[in-house]
Amino acid sequence: MQADNRAEPPLPPVERVRKAILHRPPDRIPRGEIVIDDAVIETALCLPRVGFEEKLEFASLLGLDIICLSPRFPDLKRELPGPSDLPCPDLESWTLRSGLFVFAVLDGLLGWGARIFGFQRILTLPHQSPEVLSQFAAEVEGLNIDLARRLSEQGIHGLILADDLAYGNGLLMGPRITREHFLPSLARQAEKILPLGLPLFFHSDGNLTEIFPDLVSLGVHGLHCIDSKSGMDWTELKARYAGRLCLWGTLTVDDLAAGRDPESRDGLTRVIRETGAGGGFILGTTSGMFKGMDVEALRRIYEQV
Repeated sequence: MQADNRAEPPLPPVERVRKAILHRPPDRIPRGEIVIDDAVIETALCLPRVGFEEKLEFASLLGLDIICLSPRFPDLKRELPGPSDLPCPDLESWTLRSGLFVFAVLDGLLGWGARIFGFQRILTLPHQSPEVLSQFAAEVEGLNIDLARRLSEQGIHGLILADDLAYGNGLLMGPRITREHFLPSLARQAEKILPLGLPLFFHSDGNLTEIFPDLVSLGVHGLHCIDSKSGMDWTELKARYAGRLCLWGTLTVDDLAAGRDPESRDGLTRVIRETGAGGGFILGTTSGMFKGMDVEALRRIYEQV
């Protein structure tokens, strides 16, 4: 009897991503970007405007498995909006028509604080007005929990709590303030959102080494960014937290530069394949895609992985 040499059909993107998040081997490493600026799509497709169809075409061009949606923010009047004031554009089209795994991004305490109070003011609140910060944290938590429930009912596949708590050399506010105010706020949100049954990731730029175990203890399914230029060793972290945490991101501007050279790209993609074996890994840039980034180099890396 002849062996059946027919190749298995590729997994649908939603199933591929779910396997990776659950630390099960997908057919290939999933790909996703937390942000894709419209200007990138306009340049890549030579189009004057960008809507759902154009974004979907660009996602197909890169072979993406994930699309991330951020709410459209209203004009803020020094107070938080309600969940109904924060619609995700084309949410129904993405969840019902795209075939992609759809994440929604929810800003955390620091992000909302910068919008409402200004960046400098939110940095001083823990020292000057901790009671104001605590009250504001409760409002942000209520907003995000309500928004997460609403998005879950609308068919979203996963959620990302995003708060840039760090920069290249460490935590913006140091470990004490971060643990006293910002991590408890994240923990309270995770406690209410995780029972919805959706994958929950946390995103922050920068070096999170001092609080990485604290972030793992939140119970989130994964972390996004993992920037080697900020001292985050993604190969070491993947080995240490295998089976516990899905890492997503890792590609830096330097990696994209390496992606232009076949020999350098071979070395980079080999490490990515080895690191991503067995699931628990999603490939993407650390920051998302913005004007000026080398789309062709990224596409070549994606294809080779």
